[in-house]
Amino acid sequence: MSNEKFNFQKFIEDSKNAVLSPKEYFTTLSTTGGFGEPVIKAVIYGFIAGVFALLWSLLNISGGSGMGSLFGGAVGIMAFIGAIIGALIGLFIGGVIVLIISSICSGSNNYEANVRVVAAMMVLTPINAFLNVFNGISPVLGSIIGLIVNLYGLWMLYHALNQTLKAKEETSKIIALVLGGLVLLFAIIGFGTRKKLNKWEKNLGDYENFSKEFEKSAKKMAENYEEIAKEMAEGIAEKTEEIADEISEVYGGAEGDYEFEMANGEEVKKINPVSVTMALKSLDEDNNFAILSKGDSFVQATVGEEGYIVEYRDDSGHFRNVEPGISYEKVVVIFIGFLNDSDSWKEITEWEAAE
Repeated sequence: MSNEKFNFQKFIEDSKNAVLSPKEYFTTLSTTGGFGEPVIKAVIYGFIAGVFALLWSLLNISGGSGMGSLFGGAVGIMAFIGAIIGALIGLFIGGVIVLIISSICSGSNNYEANVRVVAAMMVLTPINAFLNVFNGISPVLGSIIGLIVNLYGLWMLYHALNQTLKAKEETSKIIALVLGGLVLLFAIIGFGTRKKLNKWEKNLGDYENFSKEFEKSAKKMAENYEEIAKEMAEGIAEKTEEIADEISEVYGGAEGDYEFEMANGEEVKKINPVSVTMALKSLDEDNNFAILSKGDSFVQATVGEEGYIVEYRDDSGHFRNVEPGISYEKVVVIFIGFLNDSDSWKEITEWEAAE
């Protein structure tokens, strides 16, 4: 971790530039220096978001009702604490997600670089928390503003992939459009649902009539959702096929040179960063072993009591990680690094000769 002190003035300037000029900002974003700076950024952004959550709860303008309004102060304090903890958890989980997207786009597979990108994008967290006040004024207006913030976040991610992580521009554009389409689609479904609910509130009288109308509307909505789900599935399948073609183009030699097998006997046929990551996520106490091999070289992971036990073998020998157990995120980076014929993943943990 870097010994350089955290510069709060630079933090404020970086936050402003990340929001107002994302393309220029991500061009200059450093991908090295340790995890200290991203963690501090996440804590600050989470703290500010928590302050807004607490304030809106105390003022009872966050759009909540019922128990949330009744215990506004207590709920606000929990939201304040949760915002900070959630920011820290989101930083490292987000790092894995962006790493996977970056790998798909032939960008950097350095975990620290991807975590730094996520830390920079978390500037939207307090902004979103501040704008949550509009949910109390108008749920529809709040939803529209939330949609705009989410789409702007994808715009920032697109520039981060191209400028900071040096990803393939065309692939980055496809993934950004697919994610944006899904965000927009779910927003439209949410608006439609809210419109129907508002109509019920205006037209329904006593509880008996409400029950009858609700049953009819529920059936009609089920039919509509079935049609929407079918259209959405077809659209996602089409886009997924396009992305799969891009992945095959970037990692064309992987399927023929690599083999991936798990303890339950399942084999991953189309081997790429996404399929490998998802396969590793499926490991548990019963299906507790996975191995990715290329010729006589391999890297393997076993689920242990304290974490994952990883071994690898190449021209230098056969080795095992020294620490009792390493995290899932590190295992993902190791496997993707091996898949990309990179040796940088060996620096993630200490190794010792295996018996």
